[in-house]
Amino acid sequence: MNMLLEMTDEKARRMLALSRELHWAFPTSQGTPIIKGQATSQLIEQAVQERESCATAARVLLGKGEEEGAVEIASNAWRLWILARDLSGGRAFLASVLDNGEKKPSRARSLALYGDALLAFRQGKIEESRQRSQAALDAALVVNDQEALTLAYLGLSRVAFADGDYDHSLALAVKARDSARDLDRAMGQAPLFLHASATRLTGDYEQAAALFEQSLDLNRKIGDQGMVGAELQNLAFVEIHRGNVDAAERYVTECEKLGPANDPYNAAMTNLTRAMIAFDRGDKNMSRTLLQRAQSMLKEAKVDAGPDDQFEFNWLQGILERNVRD
Repeated sequence: MNMLLEMTDEKARRMLALSRELHWAFPTSQGTPIIKGQATSQLIEQAVQERESCATAARVLLGKGEEEGAVEIASNAWRLWILARDLSGGRAFLASVLDNGEKKPSRARSLALYGDALLAFRQGKIEESRQRSQAALDAALVVNDQEALTLAYLGLSRVAFADGDYDHSLALAVKARDSARDLDRAMGQAPLFLHASATRLTGDYEQAAALFEQSLDLNRKIGDQGMVGAELQNLAFVEIHRGNVDAAERYVTECEKLGPANDPYNAAMTNLTRAMIAFDRGDKNMSRTLLQRAQSMLKEAKVDAGPDDQFEFNWLQGILERNVRD
């Protein structure tokens, strides 16, 4: 039988109530969801398995003219599709709610729009992510909700970073940080990361180092080991550009101890960093060998470097080529 026919008004409202019990943390730069106080795999698996019931409940409520309830389910539940690695399904769910009804600005609508912006970004649909992020900001400004403003500015900063407009990305990240100032400190993590990353790619390595140190400290305090490793790696890159090769080596050595040995991206970044260190210490042959190894690791894993890390690949490749010509 069709799920829509099976979903009674009472069950739809019960799903709305259940969605309110999902209290999400925001622990990483792209919002990989962790449920506060509900971290057992059984509870997570149950919520993921029931995600289509959430989608159906939202459509039922929307059909009954209860748009606020439908949008609230969308804002509460969209991260379930990230856990399920079902980006297309999540976007279809969100579109069924966000693109219908009166579209009245609200906190819930802004948060759901941000969710679709993030899903679109992960699909590589940058323009769609920009449009949804801007719509999220428009709604957040109307209701003046700090969490909604934080995420909307974050979404726009992420898009600007992907566009290579690092000055604009930086300015938007600062706005996200300002909006998150009075929220749980974990909400400031991603804006701080983007602030540091955009600053790094504007070439202000002194300020980038200070921001990455702040980010490293924050991630240690909130216990996000993955981001601790990422910030150690970023600090290694920054210190190389500042001419502090010994400091860079200390950071990358600590990062190696944290990262899983079987992660090809982490391994590639480690080899890239050591290639940069080798060049600075005059061992150009070792630098080329390690650079090629890093490039091969990403190619074999069929993984593209992020724009900030690709900058480092291009930078080292360029100076090695110039060295050969000279």
